[in-house]
Amino acid sequence: MSLQLTNNVSNVENEGSSFIDMVNNYDWSSTPLGPMDSWEPQIKSLINLCLKSEFPTTIFLSPEWIMIYNEASIPVLKSKHAFGKPVLEVCPESYDGLISALERVKSTGKGVLDNNFYLELQRDGYIEEVYFNYTFSPIFKLDGTFWGAFNITSEVTQKVLNVRRLKTLESLGRQTADAKSLESVCHIITKILKDDNKDIPYAFIYLVESNNGSKTVHKSSIARLVSTTFDEEGRLGRNIPDYLPETHESIELNANTDQNCDSTSTNSPLKCNYWPIHLVMKEGKHVQVLLEDGSQAILLPTKLSFNKEQGLSAILIFGLNPRRRLDDQYMDFLQV
Repeated sequence: MSLQLTNNVSNVENEGSSFIDMVNNYDWSSTPLGPMDSWEPQIKSLINLCLKSEFPTTIFLSPEWIMIYNEASIPVLKSKHAFGKPVLEVCPESYDGLISALERVKSTGKGVLDNNFYLELQRDGYIEEVYFNYTFSPIFKLDGTFWGAFNITSEVTQKVLNVRRLKTLESLGRQTADAKSLESVCHIITKILKDDNKDIPYAFIYLVESNNGSKTVHKSSIARLVSTTFDEEGRLGRNIPDYLPETHESIELNANTDQNCDSTSTNSPLKCNYWPIHLVMKEGKHVQVLLEDGSQAILLPTKLSFNKEQGLSAILIFGLNPRRRLDDQYMDFLQV
């Protein structure tokens, strides 16, 4: 028996007809829902509403929370093939968060709404940090028995990231305005990043200066580690994790370091014994590093200035958020 999701089958080419066909042809008898013939008419009407909606819409069917979704949900699910499958199988990494909302709908019989709801989803080959605005509404059978939840969602990940990153930049601008020296600026930067480290889990700042102490770039210059997010106020020394490359307090920039990294190409992340400061200075562009734990960091050459003085060469080392790809927006934030 077909759901008969449209009054004119010949006109559904641009209305998600492939999804309609998928529903009609799916072997529902192999699921706890039973064959489509056994479904009540109002349930079929809700599925029709889901499939024809322009918003990302999913129906979660109890007790296993089997998923039926529409074409607008594809950009949200991406590589996940969720149709007709239970949540636990499709989204094990975010199961607890989803089930909490679904069980609340089931136990109360009332809808729920949430904004900027955090989930971790593995949909592009890695577990992502994602955020949604959503509603869940209960679905009941004619006899009043709970049957599932009707979900409308909107991904707002980039909006949340933009607000968070702007807040960090505003804090940097406000607090560095009262700095007394360039080194003070560096310490303020790492302290702010230490307190709010979702986008930059850790940071190192090197200033480039000559061997006689003047902060200029020339043939005999060194990079001196000025500040890190691993610094602790009132304590000497730094407790730097073992999975990070060797971190030197000062680096002779004219030394031979050809054996440091597994490659001299900067087109892909490098595996290095210690931070490739020399390579960054030589190439004059950013370098990504692949760490022992599988995460990545980025080294950025830049100029730091204080009190309208001439900018001084510096290298910023930032840990990258393992839950986000280094896309254009992320890179723009790091370079600001």
